[in-house]
Amino acid sequence: MDVIATIRKMPYYTERNARMIDAGVDAFRVKCSHVSIPEISSALQAARQQIDASGRQVKLLADLPEAKLRLGDFPQEQMEVEKDVDFRFLHGPESSDPSAYIPFTTPALAQHLKIGDRFYIGDGHLELEVTDIHSPNEFIARSVSNGTLTRRASITVPSLMDQLDHIVPEIDDIIAELPKSKPDLVSFSFVRNQAMLHTLMDKLLAVTTPQWRPMVIAKIESAEGVKNVDEILEVCHGIMIARGDLALNIPFEQLGLIQKKLVAKARQAGKYVIVATGALESMLYTSMPSRAGILDVTNSCLDGASAIMLCPETAHNKNPERVVQVAHKIIAAVENP
Repeated sequence: MDVIATIRKMPYYTERNARMIDAGVDAFRVKCSHVSIPEISSALQAARQQIDASGRQVKLLADLPEAKLRLGDFPQEQMEVEKDVDFRFLHGPESSDPSAYIPFTTPALAQHLKIGDRFYIGDGHLELEVTDIHSPNEFIARSVSNGTLTRRASITVPSLMDQLDHIVPEIDDIIAELPKSKPDLVSFSFVRNQAMLHTLMDKLLAVTTPQWRPMVIAKIESAEGVKNVDEILEVCHGIMIARGDLALNIPFEQLGLIQKKLVAKARQAGKYVIVATGALESMLYTSMPSRAGILDVTNSCLDGASAIMLCPETAHNKNPERVVQVAHKIIAAVENP
């Protein structure tokens, strides 16, 4: 099973990435969001140059963006929230006091909501329920439990995510830059059916050459993507089980079973399958993996996944090579008992 490591774009850490190459990383993943398109292209080109100079068989994955609902800005980086607190949400770029109102950046978001809808802030760090809707740009929501409110965090509304147009305009601009770095794999986010994937693949095909035809990876992140995975597998080279968003868009208790089902379907179709997000995230804080992390990597390997993808545990770690080494050690214990 391969080990894919997410790397930082800005700044680009050449020395850290070199240590991961020496540790045997199989692929670098660049997440094509959060910074400008020239900065994304620069990071991809830097990674390509570093990989080629190393002489190692390391692949490059360009992970293209999706539509995101986001909070606006406010003075605090984070704010702890108690259960059963009502918050006013108002469209706008920022708020001087989130206790007065919390800004969100998507115009007319409330017209897509209804009373009783639950949604998440960040990676499920706070869950709220819509209690009143005042206008398309204003609504009230109550915290369902204690949690953390983080400025500029993503908003996930499970009932809404499959309705968004995830073929965002910046995809065209990013694809136009890809021939400069020639990634080996290109992943498309929130793929929900074959028709959507064909549209995205046509955009990529327009810039490819006979010498450069990257593998196309469809990210499964929603209930509709899960439902339509058979038709998606017919046209892509592989899928990514993107557990970060997927766990927020399906009943979380089904995640494990759905992961196993998707891995099995990809294997049956002879396609590459990546299990992504959360595997060794505990190593952001300790040099030893958590017991749950060890079991997660072990089970992904036993199920027959082609790769495990590490995200913040390599992108935001001063010693990412240690995470790569640990992943390889767990995999070796499974593959060569």
